[in-house]
Amino acid sequence: MEQFKHHVSQHKDGTYSVGVSIDQGYMTPDDFILLSELAKKYHVTTLMATTAKKISFMDVQEANVNPLWEDLEQAFGQRLCFPKGKVIVCPGSKFCKFATPGRDNHAMGREVERISKAHEAGKVKVGVSCCPLGCAMPRVRDLGILANAKGWMLTIGGNGGAKPGVGNVIAEGLDEEELLALLDKVYQYFEVNKNGKERTIRTVERLGVDHLKAAVLGK
Repeated sequence: MEQFKHHVSQHKDGTYSVGVSIDQGYMTPDDFILLSELAKKYHVTTLMATTAKKISFMDVQEANVNPLWEDLEQAFGQRLCFPKGKVIVCPGSKFCKFATPGRDNHAMGREVERISKAHEAGKVKVGVSCCPLGCAMPRVRDLGILANAKGWMLTIGGNGGAKPGVGNVIAEGLDEEELLALLDKVYQYFEVNKNGKERTIRTVERLGVDHLKAAVLGK
């Protein structure tokens, strides 16, 4: 197997899916045209919009994976997002009438990406929503970030897999600086306390919510 520039998934027929996150899913019509042109260039027959708001090239031949990544990097540059785990954001205050004024979920998502890269916390899915309705499904993500009139809320330990669970509310009424500082501690907590590829909800179940709160809140 070739060494790939970025993470890809292999299919049962030996082809690969290349999942591309561009500005957390905020794309222009020209972006979609360019993605389509690249799909044709590399003989990709299927594009898929994923739940993480990525566009996946679904049947990429092994020899074409790195050339495709190189073209994507040249075309989109810093707009490409490479968090450790997944960061999913809602439509946000620019488009949604329910969004909390003054809360920028797009900027918050970028900050979460930055923090995730500073730690080795494993597979952590994060949902960021600008209102309590939670269109990014934050309450069933490993980490959930929700905005309301009083500030930001952080939930931990949600899961949508075979053993689903709703995240525990860890803190609320946070300003942006407080939230980011807390997120850094949370990533560090899981970096230290996870057993291998253990999902966040299993870590919380094993050690208890009080153990988590004591570590990240000092309570």
